[in-house]
Amino acid sequence: MSPTEFLLLLHSVPHIGEKALSRLLRLTAQSRLTPESFLAMTGDEWQRRFELHPEAASALETQREDLIARSVELARILRTFGIQLLSAESATYPARIVRNEDVPPPLLYAIGPTSLLKHSYGSERFTFTIAVSNGASSKSLDRIDELGGELSVCGGIPVTGHDRPPYQRLALASQRRSNPTIYVLDRGLREALGAQFDRPPFAAARIRDHEYVSDRDLTLSPFRLDDHSIGANNRRRDSLIFALADMIVALDVRAGGAMFDSCLRAAKQGRPVYVAADGRDGNEALIAQGCALLPPGPSGVKQVVQALRK
Repeated sequence: MSPTEFLLLLHSVPHIGEKALSRLLRLTAQSRLTPESFLAMTGDEWQRRFELHPEAASALETQREDLIARSVELARILRTFGIQLLSAESATYPARIVRNEDVPPPLLYAIGPTSLLKHSYGSERFTFTIAVSNGASSKSLDRIDELGGELSVCGGIPVTGHDRPPYQRLALASQRRSNPTIYVLDRGLREALGAQFDRPPFAAARIRDHEYVSDRDLTLSPFRLDDHSIGANNRRRDSLIFALADMIVALDVRAGGAMFDSCLRAAKQGRPVYVAADGRDGNEALIAQGCALLPPGPSGVKQVVQALRK
């Protein structure tokens, strides 16, 4: 069994969540267990040595052959469509997530150029996101187009989602210029991009690109290929978007909301968070917490980008 097949098998076992999977990957790596040695264990051993939930240990024991066959098929799909499986225990895992996320997801599925994440501060490229709380006005959505376009022209790579209007507007601002976009999903890659992993992630994106541009855009998901979206997934997606951003613009946020909390957390980590002059009460609260005011106009955008590159 290959390392990728083993990771896919563990990710397919019922009743193994992120915490349990992280613990499994860490302990098997520390013990230098081969997949075959691990799979030869009994349910009691899995519970005792790895603290597996009894139902997970039972599923692993009774469905072992089916899980092995499924992992082989999933690995074939990943190879066929050029999907990478990134483990938090490996050197290929995005350093930004390790640095900025308290509990990094144990596995990430990635399609597209992961090189988009390998630049460093001071380089010509940088990642950014624009924070907008739910219920934003049409004026705020239009402003995303302006800011997203200006930052993209300056070398910015937007980090965004695909199923909220603010996220979609940010992606389109980059897409109109044929610039790369980093998507983070709240569901599995196949659920979002289709069976051939070639469907643009939302309807407006399909007007410009008939197929997902896998040599331009990077799409990441911590969820299994066919997982549907649930409420908790949204929080995980948003957290990863902010973790991957070198710079955040708080455009229109509510005080005490999830976007406000993510902006404040990034600022406390020492990452630049710029706040638009207007917007809801969260904007004022972020400025009161020491976040910088975004200078007006395109010249202001160039100013903050120059500061980021110093």
